Amino acid sequence: MLYNVVLFLHIVGAVIIFMALAILALSMVSMLHSKDTENIKRWSGIAVKVDGLFPVSSVLIFVPGLYLTISAWGWGTAWINVSLVTLLGASYLGPVINLRRLKGILAAAEAEADAVPSSSLLNKVRDRVLWNSVFVMAMLAVGILFLMVVKLALPGSLITMALSVAAGFGLAHYLLEKTRPETSTDTVSFR
Repeated sequence: MLYNVVLFLHIVGAVIIFMALAILALSMVSMLHSKDTENIKRWSGIAVKVDGLFPVSSVLIFVPGLYLTISAWGWGTAWINVSLVTLLGASYLGPVINLRRLKGILAAAEAEADAVPSSSLLNKVRDRVLWNSVFVMAMLAVGILFLMVVKLALPGSLITMALSVAAGFGLAHYLLEKTRPETSTDTVSFR
């Protein structure tokens, strides 16, 4: 019975992290397509606030996950070790890379006087490091979920994570290129 309750909490943590990633991705894509400063301010504010879900989800994933590992699986299980290292790495991306840049976008949007976003603000929204970080983090979560279900040995687990990282970079690149600004002397427009 205890195992099942702990597994439930572990799964709730995974659901929360996927919800947070979905809201973050929606916020980023919405900022990218925003034509006015107020929308960028609104969506960046949501993105900053949703960051509070990541620590909650991490605790709900880590603590029950450690219990499940110790009580049932053991540390010799490759997919668990790869997933744990990946989750720790992805947890680093949130506060160190993403949150700092999202707060920078919010501050810049709040400081804008014009309704049309400046090129400086749009450059912050299109920050490639931020986009790569968010979408690599999202694809790593999908990769961990895949490993939880398929339970691969070490080579398969490492390949899964490498493919997840590549998919994250590819998705970020695709989204940024799809909405690449056309340069003009008086306006910024999107394809």
